[in-house]
Amino acid sequence: MIFISLIDTKTGLDEEGYKNVESLVPDKGVTPLLTGRVFEESDVLLLLHSDNMADVDDYLIQHVRKSEAAQELTLIPIYEFRLLPSFDSVSELDQEMAPVGESTEDYGPGDELLMMMLNIDVAPTMDIPVQGEVFEVQGNERIIPLMAGHTFHSKEFDVVLFFLAYSLEAAWDFVKHIRSIEGVWDTKLGILAHFEAMVPLEEFREYAATN
Repeated sequence: MIFISLIDTKTGLDEEGYKNVESLVPDKGVTPLLTGRVFEESDVLLLLHSDNMADVDDYLIQHVRKSEAAQELTLIPIYEFRLLPSFDSVSELDQEMAPVGESTEDYGPGDELLMMMLNIDVAPTMDIPVQGEVFEVQGNERIIPLMAGHTFHSKEFDVVLFFLAYSLEAAWDFVKHIRSIEGVWDTKLGILAHFEAMVPLEEFREYAATN
């Protein structure tokens, strides 16, 4: 199963908090997959894989909450997690990544990749139709949908979608499209200022496929 952990760091200890998460390694059945700095109420996002929620709880206590920089922590299980069709168009999964066959040098300063996490609140009875639409969403030359999943009615949202954008304007247009899907009640967009994979891309795919 894939889990999202959102970590709020103490003021003044942001770098220490992020470096602690950035240095995490697999332990006792839990594998950190991706991390990023979030422009949100929380400060750090951590994507994890494990077959056992209790193992994830122990891992976070032993490796994340032990840091003095960690203030609050939220854990959200993602069910039916999927890599979207356009995920195969990327050659790496970090801040310097580019679409397959292209170099980041092909893009100017205004074209730096932004990773977004879109939280989607869904109307009752519309879970399956909305999830189906999100799982099939298409990108374009400015947007790369990466992965999505159902969060089993998290208090905050029901479906999460990660995507890459080459500009905030492109991201806004894409979010407007998602918001037009019948059954979507509301959305909340988080920007990952810096993101990096914590496992090789092929290994990331393997963990996602077992979810």
